[in-house]
Amino acid sequence: MQPRRDNGFTLIELLVAMAISSIVMAAVASAYFVQVRGKNTQEALTDMNDTARAALEIMVHEIRMAGFDSQGTADAGILTAASDELRFTMDIGDGDPMTTFEPDGDADDANEDVRYAINASGDLGRETGGTGGLQALAHNVDALNFIYLDADGNITAALDQIRTIQVTLVARAEGGLTGQHTDNTAYENQQGDVIFTAPGDSFRRLRLTTTIACRNMN
Repeated sequence: MQPRRDNGFTLIELLVAMAISSIVMAAVASAYFVQVRGKNTQEALTDMNDTARAALEIMVHEIRMAGFDSQGTADAGILTAASDELRFTMDIGDGDPMTTFEPDGDADDANEDVRYAINASGDLGRETGGTGGLQALAHNVDALNFIYLDADGNITAALDQIRTIQVTLVARAEGGLTGQHTDNTAYENQQGDVIFTAPGDSFRRLRLTTTIACRNMN
């Protein structure tokens, strides 16, 4: 009579199979989390880039209109020219400065008195009319810097001599982005001055800078 044989796995075989399965699942999970982390990072960088560039474009359009006074009665011009704050007036009526210009001889209407600075929440802020506070135009802006140049390209502190303004901002991506990244960059303006020291953290940042000709400041 033949002895009975039971089909199945031995304990050793089961342990080996479980060990192999655990290794495979760990590799799959690791790859998944890497993909998710990369996706979140890319989304944060895209949002930072788009928001910062859009905000800077709005600033460029408005600052170009600083001092616009076609009727010569609005006394429009630059009111504050600090390294971290800019305030100016223009006579554009109550229209949108980016679309329609309807001068009315004064600088008392909406959007005719504009101030830019970083607000208490760390956002790029825009205030109109000297009231209402700095409303966020772009979140997470670590630095905003202005340099004022005269007609000869020299730095000036005289408000009536300003003809060109160099603007530099440093934006930060939303949230803490994990991964092998340390920001050791010292961010400078166009003059080579450091406006935001190397933070040494894991945030991703973007430096944008432009030069704006104040065509109405004559």
